[in-house]
Amino acid sequence: MSQFDEVIPRLGTDSEKWDGAEELFGRKGIIPMWVADMDFRAPEPVLQAFKARVEHGVFGYSAHSDQVKDAIISWNARRHQFHFTKEDLLFNTAVVPSISLAIRVLTNEGDAVLMHSPIYPPFFNVTKETKRKVVMSPLKYENDRLHIDLVDMEEKIQQENVKLFILCNPQNPGGRAWSLEDLKQMVALCKKYQIPILSDEIHADLVIKSLKHYPLAVATPDYQDQIITLMAPTKTFNLAAIKASYLVITNEKLRDRFKEFQRYEHAAGLNVFGLIGMETAYNEGEAWLDELRDYIYSNYQYVKETLKKEVPEIGVTELEATYLMWLDARALAKDEKTLYQDIIDAGCGVQMGSGFGKSSYGFIRLNIACPKETLKKGVAALIAGIKH
Repeated sequence: MSQFDEVIPRLGTDSEKWDGAEELFGRKGIIPMWVADMDFRAPEPVLQAFKARVEHGVFGYSAHSDQVKDAIISWNARRHQFHFTKEDLLFNTAVVPSISLAIRVLTNEGDAVLMHSPIYPPFFNVTKETKRKVVMSPLKYENDRLHIDLVDMEEKIQQENVKLFILCNPQNPGGRAWSLEDLKQMVALCKKYQIPILSDEIHADLVIKSLKHYPLAVATPDYQDQIITLMAPTKTFNLAAIKASYLVITNEKLRDRFKEFQRYEHAAGLNVFGLIGMETAYNEGEAWLDELRDYIYSNYQYVKETLKKEVPEIGVTELEATYLMWLDARALAKDEKTLYQDIIDAGCGVQMGSGFGKSSYGFIRLNIACPKETLKKGVAALIAGIKH
């Protein structure tokens, strides 16, 4: 039995995923398979480190120690061959605030910001909120995978005078671990037009074992001074609530501009549990993560096989990274709104493709980071809704 088989009740814990499901979906008893957090206990060394700090009992102002920075640097060198210095690091509470920060540092109001579609919704929501123009380049869905359309990207860059490209690497919601060649081609295009790149790599550690994550700055070192990398341990180790992330910026002048904005906002500090969680997870969470990746992939195989048997008209995107499955329901004789309501009525809470960009109407994003017992109930409800 795996440690990830344990069903841990989350109702009554102020969980957005579970306690927020009734309001979001309009009914009780929903099995939530929507927002991207896991139903697994964090690594035991992290829990013990939290307990030790609670027992210490003093929670004054915290600082970013060299030990935290060393843990980040060592982890990235070890897992991703991504080498940088302590001076290259900046901290922020979470990746979405860092996206907002980067857009404001690198562009002006009214500027065009390019991104793929489908994409994690804060990419375009934050862009709109900061009064920039969202420019989407649809990914092509072929052979159960998402693929970049370089011709469309270049046309959009030229037509819209794009000033920033935001990349999701690995890709959310499509679960794509971009290849080295994919990354080089995208960077070559941005280099041609001298466009800086913001690379959200929060899912970097969740690539399946047969593949490899390539940090964009590693894939294209000749352009790394125009790349801002966003990373965090929170998605990897199910620590979203501790609010701890970091930016890697090798360009000193660019990094100073980010620091200036952070000074203005007074938003560069992390809470003590964010610092403890980050350091401990990176130093002592490796075995936990390796087991987790096996467990998630076995969940993926279960869902894929079950859907093929029960609803073969549903296409299943090959999962290369993340714990989010991307299902193609366009062959069904239902519009997206009806399908969504049928799935909810059957007792499963999901996110529909149109929420990730208009090009993804008819797809479903399914979070499979849960114990097998929960997964089977949720998938049974999903299938019942599809068949309704």
